[in-house]
Amino acid sequence: MIINRMDVQGVRNLRDVHIQPACGVNLISGANASGKTSLLEAIHLFGQARSFRTQRIGSVINHASECLQVTGEVGEAGGTTLHRIGIRRCAQHTRIRLDQQDVHQISRIANLLPLQLLTPESGALLEQGPSQRRKFIDWGLFHVEHAFLGSWQAFSRALKQRNAALRCGEGSERIRIWDQALIENGERITRLRQEYVESLRDPVSEVCRRLLGFYPQLHYRQGWRQETTLEDALDASQERDRQRGITTVGPQRADLACLVEGKPVQEVFSRGQLKMLVAAMRIAQAGHLARIQQKQPIFLVDDLAAELDRKHRRVLLELLAETGAQTFVTATDPELIDVSPWQERRVFHVEHGKIAEVV
Repeated sequence: MIINRMDVQGVRNLRDVHIQPACGVNLISGANASGKTSLLEAIHLFGQARSFRTQRIGSVINHASECLQVTGEVGEAGGTTLHRIGIRRCAQHTRIRLDQQDVHQISRIANLLPLQLLTPESGALLEQGPSQRRKFIDWGLFHVEHAFLGSWQAFSRALKQRNAALRCGEGSERIRIWDQALIENGERITRLRQEYVESLRDPVSEVCRRLLGFYPQLHYRQGWRQETTLEDALDASQERDRQRGITTVGPQRADLACLVEGKPVQEVFSRGQLKMLVAAMRIAQAGHLARIQQKQPIFLVDDLAAELDRKHRRVLLELLAETGAQTFVTATDPELIDVSPWQERRVFHVEHGKIAEVV
């Protein structure tokens, strides 16, 4: 699925944007603060109904507008329109339209437009806490394993109720009411995550070989002692959980470890290397999605030249082109981005929030 057309109003400094992007690469150039990243943010709003830069939607809405709106058409390469999407967000209200019908689940849109994001902050996936790495795994499972979302929602409901019972000082029997749902769905989530990480090991190694020249090892840590069942782990941790008022074991505590020669990459890699490793992981994830579901994500790549030398930029662009995914890349200088690996390409220039195609 690709974006065939998109119209943007009220997103930061962007002014009545109307674009028809190429199904290959779309290079967006312009000076700093001209609106390049804001266009990627608008695409992210189009596919996720939220910004990737902030949780405060009020800071995304143009100061002269009460709401922002992103509408457009998605379909297949060649211009065939399959769906029409509309996102309208105000300070206190969100409206999502799909094919002229209101929808209330963002997952309906997210499933149509898988988005992969690469920014100068991408290294946070490895530098920050486990929640970022769990999101990386769960993004892939959401798109390739239909049973995952339901299991995660059921697990999350049970976890919320169990934590509430712990905080209220409920007795053991009351707390155990929620354990069965936690165990059943938690073990299913863990199995799916373990299988998914295993399926990514070879693709990540191959992309890393070309981009970085090394082979990282991915290991899934399930969130409780490996040699015990989740049921036993919950029983053993109940007193500690009661004292802390929160469930301390389970898939909500899981992590993805990435090692090189037995050491965490966070300890031995530079920030630029971590950013390239995250790019390799997301490209491998995109390839896996294409193999399993015959579906391509859309790549949003902000300020690719930051911290990457010419050689690594060239290899990364080649890898992105090989995915076959529609790609949006920003740069202050278009000469920094070689778009020749793509057959279909368009170049846009942004200045003071206005976007024009460069012919």
